[in-house]
Amino acid sequence: MTLSSIPSMKVERMNENLKLAIVGIGMGLFGIALWYTEMFTDSKAANLWRRMNGQGKISRNYAAIGAPAISIIFFIVGISGIVRYYHLPRIWLTGIAAVALFAAAFLLIGLLPIRFPRWVYADWQYAKRHGLLDENGNIDREAYEKHARGGGFW
Repeated sequence: MTLSSIPSMKVERMNENLKLAIVGIGMGLFGIALWYTEMFTDSKAANLWRRMNGQGKISRNYAAIGAPAISIIFFIVGISGIVRYYHLPRIWLTGIAAVALFAAAFLLIGLLPIRFPRWVYADWQYAKRHGLLDENGNIDREAYEKHARGGGFW
């Protein structure tokens, strides 16, 4: 390695940090947009994703907790690329790493076969939007069957 190759290595690393920032932030925003669409809208794409989740393609817990957690991790990794690209103080990376570890913990919790509060799940959000909850806040199956015209739940 010669002294003349050191500046080109530095430029190459800077470009890698910029690529990391663009891809990480882009994937994070895309993932959050998909999760939001599935949870809080009635579009055709959201109905498709809810049906896929209802058929066991991915667990309900992962769809509710894990998907936003992994999107946040991607977004945080992208921000770390910006921090390294602009050579910001190292303490910023420590804070970013702490947020990423917190999101990773939520991702792992989302993989556990435990029951979360009902408002976390997409089916409850759908029922709330369409007035299909009973007086206790649970999904009224009979009201949903009338709403779906016998098509089943999802």
